[in-house]
Amino acid sequence: MLAGLPSRLFRATGLRSLRLRLMGVVLASLALPLAGALYFFDQQLDQRLSSAQELARHLTEDGVERQRDLIGEARNLLSVLALVPAVRDAAHGNTDACVATLAPMPRQHRWTTGVWVTDPNGLLICDTTGPGSGMSLREREYFQRALSSKSFVLSEVVIGKRSGKPLILAVQPVLVNGEVERVLGVAIDLAWLTDLVRVTKQDDARILVLDRHGVLIARQPDPEGWVGRSLADFPHIQRMLAEGSGAFEGESADGLNRIWAFRHSTETNTVFAVGMPTGPIVADAQRDLLRGLVLLGIAGLLSVAALWSLLHASVLRWMRVLSQAATRIGAGDVGTVVEARGAPDEIRLVANAFNDMSGRLKRREQELRAAMEEARAGSRAKEDFLATMSHEIRTPMNGVIGFADMLLETPLTAEQRRYASQVREAGRSLLTVINDVLDLSKLEAGKLDLVRVPFRLDDLADRCQAIVRLTAEQKGLEMHTSVSAAARGYVMGDPDRVRQILLNLLGNAVKFTDTGSVRLTVKAMGDEAGARRYTFTVSDTGIGVPEDRQRELFQRFSQLDRGRGGTGLGLAICHRLVELMGGEIGVESRPGVGSTFWFSLPLQPASAPERDDHDGGALNHQPSSRGARILLAEDLAMNRDLVIAMLTRAGHHVDAVSDGAAAVTAVRERAYDLVLMDVQMPVMDGLEATRRIRALPGPLGRIPILALSAGVLAVEVERCRQAGMDDHLAKPLEKSRLLAAIDHWNGEGRRTAVDSGPIRMADPQGD
Repeated sequence: MLAGLPSRLFRATGLRSLRLRLMGVVLASLALPLAGALYFFDQQLDQRLSSAQELARHLTEDGVERQRDLIGEARNLLSVLALVPAVRDAAHGNTDACVATLAPMPRQHRWTTGVWVTDPNGLLICDTTGPGSGMSLREREYFQRALSSKSFVLSEVVIGKRSGKPLILAVQPVLVNGEVERVLGVAIDLAWLTDLVRVTKQDDARILVLDRHGVLIARQPDPEGWVGRSLADFPHIQRMLAEGSGAFEGESADGLNRIWAFRHSTETNTVFAVGMPTGPIVADAQRDLLRGLVLLGIAGLLSVAALWSLLHASVLRWMRVLSQAATRIGAGDVGTVVEARGAPDEIRLVANAFNDMSGRLKRREQELRAAMEEARAGSRAKEDFLATMSHEIRTPMNGVIGFADMLLETPLTAEQRRYASQVREAGRSLLTVINDVLDLSKLEAGKLDLVRVPFRLDDLADRCQAIVRLTAEQKGLEMHTSVSAAARGYVMGDPDRVRQILLNLLGNAVKFTDTGSVRLTVKAMGDEAGARRYTFTVSDTGIGVPEDRQRELFQRFSQLDRGRGGTGLGLAICHRLVELMGGEIGVESRPGVGSTFWFSLPLQPASAPERDDHDGGALNHQPSSRGARILLAEDLAMNRDLVIAMLTRAGHHVDAVSDGAAAVTAVRERAYDLVLMDVQMPVMDGLEATRRIRALPGPLGRIPILALSAGVLAVEVERCRQAGMDDHLAKPLEKSRLLAAIDHWNGEGRRTAVDSGPIRMADPQGD
């Protein structure tokens, strides 16, 4: 028995040594993944901190830009009020009419808390709360600047005495014969800062507005009540005051570490800053590291089981079971469970770990699916928001642009005509911004669909040049168009998108050229996989672009010269459209010499299309000889008045109702040639009203119905078609398009009103 003891001890110690060796191998094999996990954690933390800094920068830029936009709206409001008789006559004692005009301003313009009018001496004549109270603004610094400059001025950010909110005061002197007759002012509310805080989704995020001395003017949120306190002694505030803009990480006044982004606002002489807390970011990264280490531990257990099979052949059968389960998980069955009854303890431990991993994967898959659905919901919410904003802005723009057009058709003084023209152009500029944002959103979401129809490049080039020719001639510029013989003929493609690119390039060329000429050239190159490559070139003799700025031109919100207007989106959209159509776009330019923008597209030659009696060209035929009897369904009184004025001047007879139910009743009771139907109305919307009219018997159910809608997205136009509408006219309405559409549907279009094919969508940007 004693003789066999060494052998048994050897076997025991050898087995123990083998276990230790295996453990050493496993630990060594885990060292590299552990180091990788720690490195990945460090990279993830840096990336998340960078993302937080980028969000802070974005919110800072958004805050300053939103403040600038509100200042622009304030300038426009004061310019319009200066022309209102009730406000103009307030200086001569008629204060009741002035109060009645100003009282609804805070409700109509949510960004303001009050509007007021004073005489040249600063004595308050009237405001949104009533007639003058004897208060004098003469000693206010901003009032003195307005009197001395005789122009629009802004105050620094102040705290409202009544509201206790941070405000910016915009002041506009009204001049008569070069002298100040009265002064108009509006208070811009900065309460929108709260919206920016919500975007951060961080309880400890802070938004600050500081004056040039470091005094805290606004803070969202402000649980400590620090507004009005000087923070100039804190290092992070000192850095903000010393530098124009930037981003950094540092300790805040409340002791929390934050990532700060800041920017000086020259309009209000303030510093706008956004701070994102770093604590939650680090905590999230640490949780991810812990989860990674847990998964790494599970992998280690699986490795031990694999090595142990070398000592116990009986374990192989169970390892095969585990392998099969892993294969099922790899194939997507993440809920696979390993049944290990009767297996050795070690195998059961591995199986339990495997099942635990499978359960974790199942939960992770569910979390991932939920996250993906949340992301899709966020994308849908963004699209819905853009569609809603487009609708809500187009609706009042319909009145602004429409009544400006109507006003320009009346006898006006030169000054009045200039003001009315500026109102119209401002409305059109805002409409261009809306269309650019919608196009860019659809491009980024991959939801902009191209059409393929035959069209002629030479005709398209001529029409594009004709659109910008008037502006060019007003600047004294020469316009030239050259289309090579090989490029004259029909091609297959999307003419609307090609036209959009050309108009953008031509418009920019005219905008940035003060003397000389603008030239459009179209050439056909060699064949390319069944298609020819066509090159479009727009050359000008304008200001040119420095080489170091040329790469920025095709980026979003990039502007070479803000003084010449624009959104900075046009060239970015052109770049996306050209890429979507399989082409290329570029620029060659020299400062002081001019620029040449070019793009090339692969387009297949096509045959001439058969004439379609129901296409958009039908809108250009001569008006009908008789006035039509028209039913107008529109809930907004302003838009009703505008459409009625347009139609009655054209000789048509109009009955107007304010909801869809009244429209259905009117069609039943009276004979009309056609119906102009708004979509969003109370009681019954335009879509339901159209369905009910189509359900009427006989000719009543076949009356042409034209949609008047601020909804311009393809899905909104499709809803109109499915409801039974024959045509779609986008708001803001153009008088010529409206009258041409009425002439068409009151004439030959009436014979095929309901079954004439796909609904036509009027281009919201015009031709």
